[in-house]
Amino acid sequence: EIFRIMQEIKEVGNPIIILTGGEPLLRPDVFDIASKAVELGFKPVLATNGTLITEEIAEKIKKCGIARVSISLDGSTAEAHDNFRKMPGAFEGALKGTHILKKAGIPFQINTTVTKTNLDEIPKVHELAKKLGAVAHHIFVLVPVGRGKDIKESLTPEEYEEVLNWFYEQRDKSNLQL
Repeated sequence: EIFRIMQEIKEVGNPIIILTGGEPLLRPDVFDIASKAVELGFKPVLATNGTLITEEIAEKIKKCGIARVSISLDGSTAEAHDNFRKMPGAFEGALKGTHILKKAGIPFQINTTVTKTNLDEIPKVHELAKKLGAVAHHIFVLVPVGRGKDIKESLTPEEYEEVLNWFYEQRDKSNLQL
């Protein structure tokens, strides 16, 4: 079904294909999907929490042609990120994933979802992304659906404007794609 849908997409465009989830590394066929995307001429990227990345997984990422991996970091410390994700050890797992990717020569970016809970963490996560060797830092506005539908931490319009303006101002100060 996925291959058929990718073929249909190919008939009308040539987008970047983002392999995401939940956690896409839990899918036993994720690398087959990525390989098919490359075969069709797409540029596949992988969006993960980073905790399942091993040296073996990094080799599979390279071999199947995934162009970039994004790892979610929603806090600059274990306490902040783990509390945000409600998963002890998530921060250390994500950092371990970035180190393995960097060692394997696979470009990675940091993705951060912005809420009231971590608003003050955004500049610190940005600095951490630079220190880790990320090629990009992307921020996301929380859309309260799925598991996030019960999160009551959305920013006010004024807070969104403030953080987006701050992020925009970083374009001249940062070597990361924003």
